[in-house]
Amino acid sequence: MSKRFKKIIYYLSTAIISGCVLIMFVVQPGINDNESSMFIDMICGNASKPFVYRTLLPTTVRLLAAPVPEQLRSSISRKIEENVSLRKLFLKLKWEKEYAVEYSFAMILMFFSLWGFSIAVKYFFSLFFKTSDWFAGSVSILALAGLPPMFQYTSFLYDFPLLLFYTLGLIFIYKQDWKTFLIIFLIGCFNKETTILLTLIFYIFYRNKLQKDLFVKLLIAQLGIFIIAKVLLYAAFINNPGTFVEFHLVDHNLRLLTGYKLPFVVSILGMILFVFYKWNEKPLFLKHSLIPLIPLFILTLFLGYVDELRDYYEVYPVIILLTSYSIARILSVKIGIWEYYQTI
Repeated sequence: MSKRFKKIIYYLSTAIISGCVLIMFVVQPGINDNESSMFIDMICGNASKPFVYRTLLPTTVRLLAAPVPEQLRSSISRKIEENVSLRKLFLKLKWEKEYAVEYSFAMILMFFSLWGFSIAVKYFFSLFFKTSDWFAGSVSILALAGLPPMFQYTSFLYDFPLLLFYTLGLIFIYKQDWKTFLIIFLIGCFNKETTILLTLIFYIFYRNKLQKDLFVKLLIAQLGIFIIAKVLLYAAFINNPGTFVEFHLVDHNLRLLTGYKLPFVVSILGMILFVFYKWNEKPLFLKHSLIPLIPLFILTLFLGYVDELRDYYEVYPVIILLTSYSIARILSVKIGIWEYYQTI
């Protein structure tokens, strides 16, 4: 089998799986299941805080859909109404047919974000581990297959862009491609505020590795970008309903202390074992990239649902890499570790 044919199979397979995962994402629980972040409210900038601040994909959809003529919109809406299958589909998904154009652009952007994430995970894996191409490709499949169990409570438009841009951020931090990293960081800040966790990783990993002047400039640049983005978002949506954060320690998280189901507990314990198996062999950068799990858990304990696994997407690509290495070692798959991270 030629190398080119293998690449075609890889990209086709990840595209098909990405499409299937996206369908699961919008069907259950769906993107119109949270009254504070309804699809059209997010697109039009009318959603409640803090969800409205995560505006990257909604704003992009609005800009793409704006030039579409009203006549074409009306025609699409009529065809949906006349087609029994399409009408039932839109009702099931809780989609308004008059906004079919916006839903279509959103689906396309989410698909490419998810597909791009799967490809980025493979590249991220290849930066640290040397192994067969088939195993490296299987890491993409694992990253996609692990997502559906995390779809609970509701699905948000910014979830897949978060996975993509955060993974790209990790890649360019590690490669020391600072110009590209700062661009990715800027884009990520308009998608979700947790992009700032990349700065935490940068600080921990590079504080004694880069020249002091360069380190300080890059740190100030990241903090400046984050502050400017937050100020702009705050000013843009100052009159929106809602609060800067939501508090869920008492109304949800404390009730979970005696309410966890055994399969959930076993799954979490299993994942922990896979992550820490052969811990001493694993690259330092990946270990440092797992540290944001601590602030994520603390923030989620007070401001989110601690059992909502999508709240930990920022460490998901790192967990996939650490788990994949463990699987390779357990299955005796030939795998090595590049020395780059030790001499960086």
